[in-house]
Amino acid sequence: MKKIFNSIFILFSLCTLFSSCREGVVEPIRLLELYVVDTLGVPVDNAKVEFYFTELALNTNTSQIIETLYTNEEGLIQVALDIDIFDYYVNIEKEEINNWYTETFVNLPNLRTENRTTITLNNPFEVKLTGRYKKRWQQTEDLINGNPSLPSCSNQLYHDFVRRTQTAKDSRDGEVQKFQTDICPFPGTSEGTNQWIYDEQNHTITFGINDFAETYRITEFTGNTMTLTYTTPDGAFTKEKRYKLVN
Repeated sequence: MKKIFNSIFILFSLCTLFSSCREGVVEPIRLLELYVVDTLGVPVDNAKVEFYFTELALNTNTSQIIETLYTNEEGLIQVALDIDIFDYYVNIEKEEINNWYTETFVNLPNLRTENRTTITLNNPFEVKLTGRYKKRWQQTEDLINGNPSLPSCSNQLYHDFVRRTQTAKDSRDGEVQKFQTDICPFPGTSEGTNQWIYDEQNHTITFGINDFAETYRITEFTGNTMTLTYTTPDGAFTKEKRYKLVN
């Protein structure tokens, strides 16, 4: 039924919505051929595809511009989009794989001829940290050289790990926004923002840049709990921060 719906939708888009078949007159359209593959280049069939005008709309799953489409057995969808709009953001998911850390931006420069693009789906560690847009982690413990600190506002903050923006994807993986919790004087108050970059090879997260950067080893991650460990360059001190997933 999904394949039939896709075919009907494409014909409707080409001939009715954009009037490209009216009285034999061929009018300009922006036709997108979007191929979806996995990390091995194998086509992904029956993947959900959603289109948005802005990255914010994609992140918050609001204002989807057309009904959800699904790829065919070749990992393909074909759709005609607004002739006056060149740029779109696309969310693609199938089971555990998605495009959140590969490519979410699609540009359609061509009229009358197809715009072809391929997007890869994967399931990296970063998705487990941020989800589609962001996840909230609360720090629960702060240890120095194995000695726990007394619970305080500074070591019990919420840490919202936010997925990178499309424009910043080459320089960082995302932001971490800190907020006061109920243990603090002003719950919900912002405690600042930092950026983070994940290193897959070393399984580390670096917070900050240049002289202010600190690189933490991910020593535990269950999906609901996380432990990050930082050792000073001279090896004199080890900081261990433990978190739990809030939402």
